[in-house]
Amino acid sequence: MYVVAARLVAPRIGAALHASPPGTWLLEGARLVYFIGMPYLALLAGAFAPSDVGLQGSLAPNLLLGWTAEEWMRALGQAIALGLLALLAIWLLTWQIRRAGGHAPAALEFNDASAAHAIRDGIYAEAHWSFYRALPMVLWGDAGRAALLGLALAAAEALLAGRRAPSSVNRISASSALLGMMSATFFALTGGNFWLAIVLQWTIRIALARMAHGRQTAAPTEEIIV
Repeated sequence: MYVVAARLVAPRIGAALHASPPGTWLLEGARLVYFIGMPYLALLAGAFAPSDVGLQGSLAPNLLLGWTAEEWMRALGQAIALGLLALLAIWLLTWQIRRAGGHAPAALEFNDASAAHAIRDGIYAEAHWSFYRALPMVLWGDAGRAALLGLALAAAEALLAGRRAPSSVNRISASSALLGMMSATFFALTGGNFWLAIVLQWTIRIALARMAHGRQTAAPTEEIIV
C-alpha cells in the first residue's frame, strides 16, 4: 500500500519540488526514505531476515557475511558472466539501432549520468528490488520463485508510475528492464548476495552512462531522453 500511495502522489509533487533548490533536497530525502528507509525499517521490525534479501548468507556469523570462500567465488563468477552477457546484449542492441540510423541512448533510454548518480541509483534499485523479493522468500524459501515474483512486482510498480507520468515516458525503459532482469537472474542463481549484486548494478549503470556520454559528445545535436 505504501508503494502504491507513493507512486500515485510522487508525480504530482515532484514537479513542484524540482522548481526550487530546497525542494530538490527534499525530493532526494524522500527518495532515500522510499528506497532505503522503508526496507530498513521492515528489517528492524523483523518482517524478514537479512538472509532473505541477501545481506548475509545462511552460515552467519561464520566466515565472511555468512558465505564460504567457495560460495563467494561462485557468486563472483556468476556476476561476471551476467555482467558480460548484459554488456554484450547492450552492444548488440546499440549496433542494430545505429545500423538502422537511430540514436542508441535515446532508443534504449539511458543518459549520461555521473558515476556518483549511477552508484546511488544502483543502491536504490537493488535495495528496492530485494525488498520485493523478501516476502516470497519468507513464504516459500525458494530463490527462483522469489526472483520471479519480485520482478513482477517491480514491473507492476513501473507500469503504475508510467500511468502517472507524461505520455512521452509512459513505458518501462529498455535499460531498466535489462537491469531488473539481470538482478532477478543473479538472485535466482545465487540465492541472493546483495553486495555482489550492488557491484554488478554499478558496473552496468556506469557503462550505460559512459556509452550515453560518448554518443552525446560525438553527436551534440541529437536529443537524449532523460
